[in-house]
Amino acid sequence: MEKLTVGFDLGGTKMLCALVDGSGKILVRTKRKTKGAEGPQVITDEIIATIREALSLIQKLPEDLEAIGLAIPGLLDRAKGKVIHTPNLGFENFPLVEKLKKVFPVPIFLENDVNAGVYGEFISGAAKGFNSVLGVFPGTGIGGGLILNGKLHRGASGNAGEFGHMTIQLEGPSCGCGEKGHVEGMASRSAMSREAAGLIASGAINGALGEYGSNVKDLSSKFFAEGLKLRNPQVVSIIDRAADHLGVALAGAINLLDPELVVLGGGLVEKLGDYYIKAVEKSLRSRAMPFIVKTTKVRGAQLGDDAGVLGAAFLARDFAREGS
Repeated sequence: MEKLTVGFDLGGTKMLCALVDGSGKILVRTKRKTKGAEGPQVITDEIIATIREALSLIQKLPEDLEAIGLAIPGLLDRAKGKVIHTPNLGFENFPLVEKLKKVFPVPIFLENDVNAGVYGEFISGAAKGFNSVLGVFPGTGIGGGLILNGKLHRGASGNAGEFGHMTIQLEGPSCGCGEKGHVEGMASRSAMSREAAGLIASGAINGALGEYGSNVKDLSSKFFAEGLKLRNPQVVSIIDRAADHLGVALAGAINLLDPELVVLGGGLVEKLGDYYIKAVEKSLRSRAMPFIVKTTKVRGAQLGDDAGVLGAAFLARDFAREGS
């Protein structure tokens, strides 16, 4: 009987689990809120419960699994199965694989969440058929992933692709990592929300949009999508400025890497759609070297939330079959 693979995407606010068959088809999905404030052990317990729930929905057991792949938003030590650091979830040198193997005695593979998402798009989404891909997913932060010569590129430390921590303005706004002028601190949804919160507090953004309040956490991608639909000038200006900053960073990366394709994904891109993608593309094309960028295509991701779970599942399956 064919065994299944778990693809698991751990996010700052939600966790998503999928059981994937050998053809790459998702058989069942389960999800829960991430209890980020309660620490890594509680989160680990929730990961276990979410996987168990998925198995029970199709009457499967842990013994029916070939492997588990987890997409994690942070720095990883894959060889030791440890999560070295996550910005928002409290993981610090945490032996996640060891904890999970006590319940699921199968090969378990850790991957950065955006790497997994880009790999999912590469195998079965917007990047299928391309050999060199730069994927960038703006959201609470900004993550990146690289496909070079048809393979996921992880770099010397295993943590390549930290696109959000490229400096684009010396002494610019502070990033969540503590440094200044990073693209994440200027172009992420968090950066956009901070700017919008200040305008709501001052009364410059009012009406239906003002009712969202000036709490940064309440100003999600939905807020910006509504502002764009209403053509609110302040919100549109924030979106345009963030897209321009992202384009600046992408232009430099394109000059360096000369990718065939840039894939833009994540919740912000999904909510703002073509308007945002075209604004980012206009910015990057105006700044990258013309002879290089003329061969670069720009697309939105296609798989939505499934990108991360599928990418994690595909990578875990390969990991298991290569002998862990």
